[in-house]
Formats: sequence, C-alpha cells, structure tokens
Amino acid sequence: MLAVLALLLPSCAALGPRLQGQTEEVSWKATDLRLERRPVANGTNQWFYTFNLIVHEARGTSLTFDQIVTTIYQPGVGPWTGTYQGSWPLAAGDEFRVPLQSTISCPGLATSCMGPNVPIPLWRVTLTGTDGNARPVKSVIDISLPADPPVAPADTSRSVRPIRLR
Repeated sequence: MLAVLALLLPSCAALGPRLQGQTEEVSWKATDLRLERRPVANGTNQWFYTFNLIVHEARGTSLTFDQIVTTIYQPGVGPWTGTYQGSWPLAAGDEFRVPLQSTISCPGLATSCMGPNVPIPLWRVTLTGTDGNARPVKSVIDISLPADPPVAPADTSRSVRPIRLR
C-alpha cells in the first residue's frame, strides 16, 4: 500500500499550481497574481485573473521572438487562443515581463469567484523566434495558476521591462 501511495504522490503534485519553470532557452515565472471583480459595460461585474509572466534568457545568447501565442484553458469553457506578431528582443541574461489576463466564468449561480468556486485557468504560452546565430527557437511554457491566488507581495515584477502584445 505504501509503495502505491509513493507512486501516486508525484502525479498529484503535478496537478497543483505551476508558477515557474525552464525551457531550453528561457526560465520563467508567473508573478503578481490577482483575482478581482470589475464592472463591465453592461452594468454587471466580471472576474478577472491577471498576472505577469517573467521570461529570462537562460543560455547566455541573445534571442528575438517574433511570435507569441497564448492559449487559455478553463474548465467548462472552450479554449481561447491569441496570436501576436512583433519583435521582442531578449539580450543574454536579460528578462522581460508579459502582462496577461483572463476573464473567469464561475460555475452555476456562484456569486463569488473566490475559494472553491474558482475554475483554475491553465495557460500555454509559446514563444517563437531566433537566437543570436539566426537559429530558430521555440519555448513552450505551461502555467497552472492557483485557484485562489495569494495576496500580492510588496516586492513585485514591476521593475522588469514590460512588452506589449499587439
């Protein structure tokens, strides 16, 4: 029985939040997580889950991304994908910040999107471009946000250079 439990624990841990990681080209972390209700045009309120994705060059060579694809998965709602074209340079050892947000749909008649009512958003961010030697690079980042984000710390990612997705 203990052996079976030991085999299952790593699988369960993989289902929890994933807020940092590394690909071959970059390391990354999700910071400044916020879940808040905001008024929208039709007089109702919607819940927004916002965070910053910090992307740090990890190999010691410059990178230039020319496409960023973001896909959001939320239980009970079909996935949404946005594709952005541009030029986002990342010098060796440098980092940039990508501000991201999703609108949350809470289940049933829930009046709050807090605690157990939060449908956990999953993100896939794919960065495509070239390195300093004109070789193609592709970094796929899978992010699993916590259902109820912690209170934002005093030290945030605001000091990291932001980029804009167009």
